[in-house]
Amino acid sequence: MNNTLQYIKQAALSPQAFIAEAEQAYYNEIHTVAEIIARNDDIKIVSIAGPSASGKTTTAHILCEILQQMQEKTEVVSLDDFYLPQDHLPLLPDGRRDIESVNALDKALIKRCLSEIIMTGKTDLPRFHFAERRHEPGARTIDISQKGIVIVEGLHAINPVITEMVPKKNIYKLYISVNRPIRSEYESTVLSSRQIRLVRRILRDRVFRGTDVAETLHLWNGVVEGEIKHLYCFKPEADRHVKTLHLYEPCVYRDRFLPLVSGVTPDTPYYDYFMKTAEALEKFPSLSEKDVPAHSLIREFIGGGKYA
Repeated sequence: MNNTLQYIKQAALSPQAFIAEAEQAYYNEIHTVAEIIARNDDIKIVSIAGPSASGKTTTAHILCEILQQMQEKTEVVSLDDFYLPQDHLPLLPDGRRDIESVNALDKALIKRCLSEIIMTGKTDLPRFHFAERRHEPGARTIDISQKGIVIVEGLHAINPVITEMVPKKNIYKLYISVNRPIRSEYESTVLSSRQIRLVRRILRDRVFRGTDVAETLHLWNGVVEGEIKHLYCFKPEADRHVKTLHLYEPCVYRDRFLPLVSGVTPDTPYYDYFMKTAEALEKFPSLSEKDVPAHSLIREFIGGGKYA
């Protein structure tokens, strides 16, 4: 679909039908993945990786619920809970803490937990409290013994450093990303995949982590560099790729994002890129958040969701 923007403008005239169509299409895609997994009794670990703001968390929970409906005992594990304490994070050349590298995670603990899941179906999991930057060991116990599945989601979920101890037959790797630009009638890009992810990340950081726009933009270069260094090279190893763009989402983000322009100054990192993104969002019609269902992946970025 080359003229995506024109399609969106027309579809937005029937907002509830437009949103429902996009939601059903994504659900159907994840349902297909669930069917593949459920048919293979050897799969014990499902790894979901993708760049920042791809929708990994919500996708993991949607997949989990579908598998549970198929009578598969399923649990979700977030690699974010394995972050090292702040003073144990690796350092970048400029002295900042590197939170994007796989070395920012407690790799030994991850491997121990995955090994225990493969061997016994049980393990104790930590929890990382982002607001307090606090690590809580043994916060949750999971038990998927008697033929269960654990869904592991995170930036590094398909990195061999994380998965090397899991036999190939026991793991299914899913790579998700926006991975689709929105184009105009002249086939020029109105919003790139990366711009859509930036909008998602800015809105999510404000809602869930209390981070202002300038701080998110300051971190963005490290986020992108981390993806290039630690993620994209492993993309070919995935068993399946899934695009997470919901065509209606720029219409929902528009009214939340545009007022943020007043809080960004020209000396802010990525200022021009931010402003270009805001100008692009002005081209979209506005849709009300109230029509976005609680189970939607889009709720991961605007709040009010079932899985937040």
